[in-house]
Amino acid sequence: MLAGAGSGKTRVITHRIARLVKERMVPPDRILAVSFTNKAAEEMAERMAPLVGKERAAKLWLSTFHSFGVRFLQEEARTMLGDTGDGRARFVIFDQADALGLVREIVKREGLADRKLDLWSVHARISLWKNKSLGPDEVPKSGGGEYDEVARDVYPHYEAALRSMRAFDFDDLVLAPVRFLKQRDDVRQKWRERFRYMLIDEFQDTNKVQLDLVRLLANERSNVCVVGDDDQSIYGWRGAEVTNILDFDRFFPGATIVKLEQNYRSRAPICEIANAAIGRSSMRRLGKVLRATKGGGEMVRLCQVGDVEQEARFVAKEIRRLRADHGIKSSDVAVLYRSNLQARAIEEELRVEGVPYQVYGGTQFFDRKQVKDAVAYLRCVVHRQDELSLRRILNYPTRGIGDTTVTRVERWAMAKGVPFYDAVFRMDHIPDVPDAAKRGAAQLAAAFAEARERFATGTGLAASALSMFDRVGLVRELKESGDKDQQQRWGDVEYVLRSLERYEKTEAKERPSLATFLHRITMRFGDEEEAAGEKVTLSSLHGSKGLEWPVVFLIGLNEGTLPHSRTTDPKVTEAAPTDVEEERRLFYVGVTRAQERLYLCRPIRREMRGKQIPLTPSRFLEGLPEALIEKVEHDDRAPVAHDEAVDLADALLARLRGG
Repeated sequence: MLAGAGSGKTRVITHRIARLVKERMVPPDRILAVSFTNKAAEEMAERMAPLVGKERAAKLWLSTFHSFGVRFLQEEARTMLGDTGDGRARFVIFDQADALGLVREIVKREGLADRKLDLWSVHARISLWKNKSLGPDEVPKSGGGEYDEVARDVYPHYEAALRSMRAFDFDDLVLAPVRFLKQRDDVRQKWRERFRYMLIDEFQDTNKVQLDLVRLLANERSNVCVVGDDDQSIYGWRGAEVTNILDFDRFFPGATIVKLEQNYRSRAPICEIANAAIGRSSMRRLGKVLRATKGGGEMVRLCQVGDVEQEARFVAKEIRRLRADHGIKSSDVAVLYRSNLQARAIEEELRVEGVPYQVYGGTQFFDRKQVKDAVAYLRCVVHRQDELSLRRILNYPTRGIGDTTVTRVERWAMAKGVPFYDAVFRMDHIPDVPDAAKRGAAQLAAAFAEARERFATGTGLAASALSMFDRVGLVRELKESGDKDQQQRWGDVEYVLRSLERYEKTEAKERPSLATFLHRITMRFGDEEEAAGEKVTLSSLHGSKGLEWPVVFLIGLNEGTLPHSRTTDPKVTEAAPTDVEEERRLFYVGVTRAQERLYLCRPIRREMRGKQIPLTPSRFLEGLPEALIEKVEHDDRAPVAHDEAVDLADALLARLRGG
């Protein structure tokens, strides 16, 4: 189904599932529905309960690609990995921070870079290769710049380290099942027979590996229904391939395309602006036209202001005016931008105007240091091979195991051919290790051993975790630090404990396990931060996908910002024409987030080395229907005309003479 923005695609999916279950009597556990975010999957689950009943809804496979991969790995782990010697097939999932930490260790250990590199960029290349299903031996041996060269050197070490720690990164959660399904005909047939119907949301965002997974799971009847919009394909930079939806009928011969063009979200002027912008695309499209079901609507405002600072002041003052004069709530307003750096000026002006705001896509709860420290302790209890987590907490709180000792342990481990984890807890055998470090390691080993016994019962998980945190000194470290953030840091750890307690209660029918809980929070399950309340949302355009607000300000609409200079300037990068068209789709996504009011904003100049440089309007503003646009111009630093300047000078001189 080709579903335009605001066309109710989630409703289409949920009602199709309900029809399969209620009318065609398909068992719910034979239906797999996949979305791209946990939030979307949870929303789908909430909608299914009233449609088919709670009992049947609970049996449906409603997940993201990655959470499906976790369930697959949990079921097939013994065959894929073998057990860990205790009859269990444990594995650990590395999130982005863990993966970056591993890359950092490899670059340092192997001496792969002479200068400090952006490790995120190194890992991003490895991630792209994985999303294209390229292993370390399949990556092109030449081409690219310094980062490609370093990434090629890191990749085989990275994969070897993951295997030694029985770890999967996020990309592996899809790639590993795909490789296993390709290798094992019996396993592939088992999973194909499990699902009679598959429904995939946001199909335009799938990459090669995700498409491979869908094709491997599809049975002989090819009962695959996908919903997507090629005009909203904006993730090519992380491996998404718009051709997956454009060529769907080639991958699944005989497919029927149904277009959903009724827009239930935006007023007609907003839909018309969106149609005009995307209609100028030079790339192949499946083609559709948004038709607003809402009547009337205000004109779209095209706002031209002097510079970036004035743009920020205009936006902040206009938000305050909308709140005061029209009763619009702060939570009904969003400011969208291409680059996160653009948010700084907006934040400053919103603070001046006393307007509360939230920055969408900031540091996530489970990425906070104190939370990752607490989780690292829990992971060390469950996964003895998790070297990264052990390194993180080995000397936190301080227990006498400094960098020099760690280096000696590493050398001894390499010489003896034993894992780092085992070497840490055999410090008595390592020469020149201080007694304090030996005592610290012994105390840590005892704390882990006690915790494993308590967690093995499957009850009182939160109490067991708190007991371990207390024994290793984490409670004292956080509660008695004496700084102003002390209460918040300990509060974050208490939240982890409450999450563990809630998990245990919800899984009471089955035996809860700490390993399953850790998988869930690594996948951001249960990331239940406090509600934002009445706050304006600041978000990148990429982060805004799937969301909507009554009022939207889309700022920075100049060449070099949107489209971004990386896609237009040959001196910056060798961009393909498709990159600019993805930027057009990004503009389209931003426009279609607005329900009632839309502001398209651009500064007309910027200052560089003391000179005023004019800015070129974004090409995406060309060809928009003028009858639907209200132009707003504001420039409190506009150059003064010659005659006006003379009059002002004469008046000033007259005042001076009179004074």
